Amino acid sequence: MLTASRDTIYLNQKILIVMNKVIINSFLKSLTFSLIIAFCFACSEDESSNDPENDNNEEESTVDESNTESGIETNIDNSQILAIINEHREAGVVCNKTSKEAVPALEWDDNLAKAALDHSNDMQKNDYFSHDGLNGSSFSDRVKETDFDGFPVGENIAKGYQSEESVMDGWMNSEGHCKNIMNGNATHIGVARSDDGALWTMVLGNK
Repeated sequence: MLTASRDTIYLNQKILIVMNKVIINSFLKSLTFSLIIAFCFACSEDESSNDPENDNNEEESTVDESNTESGIETNIDNSQILAIINEHREAGVVCNKTSKEAVPALEWDDNLAKAALDHSNDMQKNDYFSHDGLNGSSFSDRVKETDFDGFPVGENIAKGYQSEESVMDGWMNSEGHCKNIMNGNATHIGVARSDDGALWTMVLGNK
């Protein structure tokens, strides 16, 4: 009876240990999921997907020198990329398996474009690829450092693309980035490519 009692106690202890491990693992998974969701919305919806990279060789885009929409040099054709963005927004799209209804067209904003350009150049200069700046800044922080009279909505980044069409294809084929572009809360936008290399940043805002 003593042996049976010890075995029973030992078995019960093992069961308790296993149950505790299951509970802890479930809690950690739940916590991790919650943190991911919080991170996605804090830095805009696109964080749930990898930011697009492209290693294919493409022809360099030709910037329209007559473009007068921006007072800063964004290293892209602002009119062209804005037209592509608004074509998607006004038509409505399917982001992976999620249907997004048509939303109003965006207006170009130089302050958002400056935030985009500064981040693209910083990533290129310091050889990194992230929504977080090396100084710990978020896209919201970078927008607030400009004279943008509104609030930041989201940011997309990409690297390796050599034209406005190809980078937009990359973003629209990524569910999170696509949803970001189709965000109905956004009213203004700025996009820029690094002075050297091909690091792209899109910043959306509302005012």
